[in-house]
Amino acid sequence: MQLTLEQRLLRFLAREERDEQRSHRELRAQPVELRVLEGECIQHAEYLGADGPAHVFAVADNGSKFRPGDTLVAGDGLDLEGGVPFVCGAYDAAAGRLELEPDAFARGAANGLEVGRAYVIDRRPLGLQGRLRDAVLAAFGSSRLAAVLQGAHEPQRDGGRHERARQRLLAAGMNPAQVEAGAAAIATESLCLVQGPPGTGKTRLLAQVVALLCAAGCRIAVSAFTHRAVDNALLAIRRLAPELPLCKLDSSSNDGREELQRANVQLADARRVRLPGKGVVVAGTCFQLAKLQEGYRFHYTVFDEAGQLPIPHALPGMLRAQRWLFFGDHAQLPPVVTTSRADRDASVSIFEHLHRFYGALLLDTTYRMNEGVCRVVSDSFYGGRLRADAGAAARRLPFAPGGRLDEVLDPERPVVWLRIDHQQPGHRSTEEAHAVADLVEDLVRRHRVPPGEIAVIAPFRAQVRLLRSAIQHRNLPGSDALVVDTVERIQGQEREVVVVSLTAGDPHEVRSRGAFHLSANRLNVALSRARTKAVLVASAHAFRALPPDTEGLRMASRCKGLRDRMPSVDLTRLYVVG
Repeated sequence: MQLTLEQRLLRFLAREERDEQRSHRELRAQPVELRVLEGECIQHAEYLGADGPAHVFAVADNGSKFRPGDTLVAGDGLDLEGGVPFVCGAYDAAAGRLELEPDAFARGAANGLEVGRAYVIDRRPLGLQGRLRDAVLAAFGSSRLAAVLQGAHEPQRDGGRHERARQRLLAAGMNPAQVEAGAAAIATESLCLVQGPPGTGKTRLLAQVVALLCAAGCRIAVSAFTHRAVDNALLAIRRLAPELPLCKLDSSSNDGREELQRANVQLADARRVRLPGKGVVVAGTCFQLAKLQEGYRFHYTVFDEAGQLPIPHALPGMLRAQRWLFFGDHAQLPPVVTTSRADRDASVSIFEHLHRFYGALLLDTTYRMNEGVCRVVSDSFYGGRLRADAGAAARRLPFAPGGRLDEVLDPERPVVWLRIDHQQPGHRSTEEAHAVADLVEDLVRRHRVPPGEIAVIAPFRAQVRLLRSAIQHRNLPGSDALVVDTVERIQGQEREVVVVSLTAGDPHEVRSRGAFHLSANRLNVALSRARTKAVLVASAHAFRALPPDTEGLRMASRCKGLRDRMPSVDLTRLYVVG
């Protein structure tokens, strides 16, 4: 018997909950040192005391995967149930300062913490699947919303509203693709999808659309998967509309509070907020929107970064309106899924799911990448439809010939595969770390590229740590400004130069992790951070992997196509011993 979409979503949530609980039990069974290596724990976090609502810890080396909004617990590292529950706030790497905020929805209090004492900070399961199950049931209880989700809806648009929107967007200086996408979004009577590849002005267009709708008296809800994405959308709207009433549904996990307050964004409790009848923006994550009183309805719900938003997480926002605008890109990072046995059709993002039925309007001009970088990204991930704006197309990397890595850093080769044919298994490659450190040193010392304009990216945290160490040993001036991190941490950023270390060279290791390691989405995000130069450091053996699953094979094939579009420089003899 074939399951309905509703049944598949409910089964997906049940598996996510079960696997989250199992993963948490396994995590608790590991020693602290191993949890630290996995990025799931911070050791030796000295409690400094409270600073307003936040509790401050001195953390000398934060190699964790924790992000603002993650639920955490501070304790002795052994009794995870007996620790103090927190929500992750801001981390200042330069100052070694981590802020944790009380979790208003968890039991426990921070007054038992002792100033000067060192604590272990661990992840704590969120346990929100019950709220998402309620949203799924409510969504499929609505015949109109159920039809949209099942691809049985016929989108309509208001012709007069479309033409008026076109004229206003043209007057605002939007390019042709932005004008058509923005006008379609404003004119829709149900839904519209806008695909924004890297550097194409997706968030700016979102802000322009919201500002125009509010000027016409609409009430708009803005939502995204993370608080940071919600904040970024609000700040973009504020830059275009200085007087527009903006409200962020506040939470203890919001680490952007001060920036929002400086931008005159009202922070309010979702259960108590009182809002104007029209011309207002209310923003929050799906869980915050779900807390609004039942009577709150909006003319539109606007979703940013919808390519990372799971289907169930979109439903609380969709239930609040009759028109839905999705801004995202399913060719970039997908949603994070806990279960290893996820039903792909239920675990994709809301953007990718709806794209299958309704398509999307593509923003086709990037203002970030030069012509060479854009060509490789466009041909590999966007069917050749993405082009570089004339101003960006002509950019070139600063170059002073005479170095031993000139063939790799030649600005006439904007994207290069630096081939180092090692067969290192696991999550570390010293060969690639030495090569990357040499590249960074040449860029800084010879070619005078500021360290703050270089990003080094690797798929594994162990390799990130190895890369940082190798680069630190070069004693480069200004190296603190250099970004060395995983691709998840650098999405939304850009740099003059990006160096990607693929890390694993053993095809058997890559085979077992094919859908992750040879992920076209992650490589797209990594390479497209670059304005003028992208270098992929990788072993040819990695591309020989044949993952056992269909999705892994599809990804591996796309990555081989990407590799074949790059000129290669083989420096195996310099970095591989034996």
